[in-house]
Amino acid sequence: MANLEVGSAAVCGICGKDTTVTQISEREGTTAYDLKCWHRNAVCPKCGELARDASDTVQQVLPHCEKCDGPYYTDDDE
Repeated sequence: MANLEVGSAAVCGICGKDTTVTQISEREGTTAYDLKCWHRNAVCPKCGELARDASDTVQQVLPHCEKCDGPYYTDDDE
């Protein structure tokens, strides 16, 4: 997954759609990938796949991988 470039095919870690990378940026030392499906992803440090960016700010990237970290949303979040 480390070889992603603008225009590369990718599977979104949020919606699971086949999409492409539209922009790559560095956010506090972590690479963020903006995708054509309008979601921002980062690479999971455990499995290396694209994962949800769970940060609350644009300046920071916090990868949350459903496979490695469990569900992002739970019934307790209501």
